[in-house]
Amino acid sequence: MRMVSSDAAVAIPLPGDGAAPPAAPPLDYPRARTAWFGLTMIGLVTVFGQLDRAIFYLLVSPIKRDLALSDTQMSILMGAAYSVAYFLVGLPMARLTDVGTRKFILPGALALWSFGTACCALAGNFVQFFIARALVGGGESVKGPCAVSMISDLFPKNKLPTAFAAYNFSIRGGEALALIIGGLLIGYFASIEPVTLPFFGEFRGWHIIFMIFGTPGIVLAVIFLLTVPEPKRQGRSRKGSVPLRELAHFLFKSPARRVLIPILLAAALHNIEMVGIGSWRPTFYERTYGVGPAEFGPIMGTAALIITPFGLFLGAFLAEHLAKKGYDDAFMRVVIWANLLGVPLGIVSPLMPTFELALVCSLGAALLVSMSAPSQLAAMQVVTPNELRGQINAIYMFTLSVIGLGLGPTVIALMTDYLFQSEADLRYAMVTAAAVAGPISLALLWMSLKPYGRLSREANLA
Repeated sequence: MRMVSSDAAVAIPLPGDGAAPPAAPPLDYPRARTAWFGLTMIGLVTVFGQLDRAIFYLLVSPIKRDLALSDTQMSILMGAAYSVAYFLVGLPMARLTDVGTRKFILPGALALWSFGTACCALAGNFVQFFIARALVGGGESVKGPCAVSMISDLFPKNKLPTAFAAYNFSIRGGEALALIIGGLLIGYFASIEPVTLPFFGEFRGWHIIFMIFGTPGIVLAVIFLLTVPEPKRQGRSRKGSVPLRELAHFLFKSPARRVLIPILLAAALHNIEMVGIGSWRPTFYERTYGVGPAEFGPIMGTAALIITPFGLFLGAFLAEHLAKKGYDDAFMRVVIWANLLGVPLGIVSPLMPTFELALVCSLGAALLVSMSAPSQLAAMQVVTPNELRGQINAIYMFTLSVIGLGLGPTVIALMTDYLFQSEADLRYAMVTAAAVAGPISLALLWMSLKPYGRLSREANLA
């Protein structure tokens, strides 16, 4: 499907009382320098969020050993403890994001999840760890909707794929840095005797690592608050918060539902696979190949830092190139192409006979996932009006972090414990998740292609 391309962004009318909505004011994006500074600071906040989230996965083995927890209990700390709070806090805060001052909301959330990460160092049992992880989840539920809303008001539509490529690099970069820094710290503290502190008792390496990862976020929150201006909201046709019934009407009754619902369902399935496999990958490498986090963390993190920006900006370039050539479905085309190539790699990666081959396959899959991420986020903004972007992105993040993170690790753990009944067969649980979730999510994305092309063309022609 092709069209005459245009860079004009259009406010898509909200469903409501049937009357024509008032005309949106002219778009007035900030200067490029201001926009990129804002994006850089948003990216730094996102890096800290990914550091605090990903470091937990490297520390599964020592936490499990010292607290005498089962795989299923650890999976609950990885997923449900985080995602329950994410679910309870996410949508209410997203509604505030759509009307409130985001330069206050985002650093406040950063301070909360950083405090939660530091509290993980003080947890001495399963319940205390659950509460600390809930603080992290509640704070991080604000990050995605707030960041996406601000970025959409900093950059015009024709620059969104590149902007979201940079934003996604902060996500993947944070995960990679967690592997590098976490792996090095695990190796360093492995040779150091536990430290006994007044009031807190014995501190082992994993306790200290949580403190190192958690405390700097408070400082960044203050810097963000003092330096980042609130971006002007672009293309709004009304003031105030949109009623929940209109949000539901838009999501389930408007033409955009044929794009958003398949994307949301695909994201949920994809993240059950990706987060489930990713959260257990450090343990898988250790159990299957005898390669611990101190060894593979820096290797995998450095490789990810190299290939991720390549994938992100290649995907953004392809999307923008196809759009300039007149393909109104350009953004979703790139998403589907990347997933079509990535699904097989995700399935075969855990079956590789050596650590090196498994690592190459997983990095190849990560490259393709990173290619699709900016275009998928950009496509969602194209079909969503400004008044609803925070809330729609909260629902999107719900599918990623509540369904994906909440169910993914536990699905893998339950299959390992009860289906395959052996810790040594963790790889087969990972393969099963990839073989079921990958093809279904790809089919759902395919369903959104033509509807997205129509809505994108209508927005440009308007």
